[in-house]
Amino acid sequence: MKKIILFGLFVTTLAIISSCSSGAFTIEDENFHATDVCDAEGTYEIFMEIGGIRAKAQVDIQVHMLLDGIPSLWCHGLIHQFVGTVNIFGYTFESDENEPMQFKVDRKKGYYYVAGRGTITDPEGRVTVLP
Repeated sequence: MKKIILFGLFVTTLAIISSCSSGAFTIEDENFHATDVCDAEGTYEIFMEIGGIRAKAQVDIQVHMLLDGIPSLWCHGLIHQFVGTVNIFGYTFESDENEPMQFKVDRKKGYYYVAGRGTITDPEGRVTVLP
């Protein structure tokens, strides 16, 4: 397994659509899925800065490359932790300061909620309170 530290990765696209399945909050979209290039372990903080959405590794990210390419924020197995309020393609993620919301990137399950507290407002104005 290769150890890679990725800091300050600029996230340019996060196309997501919300749906609920089996009682768990999941975000799915045919354009949004775990990459086939890599598997990984670790957590990225996702936050807003002037100029857009940013991502920063909390600690070392463990990456196993399955195919040629470069490691991605969308490697299967990564956790995304939302810090503060983050706006992505019409969705607003508002995380609790003490317990930020976390979502996992998974090839089979999609992008699903795993921990934390907060609200997600979809483009139609529907609010989901997590947990």
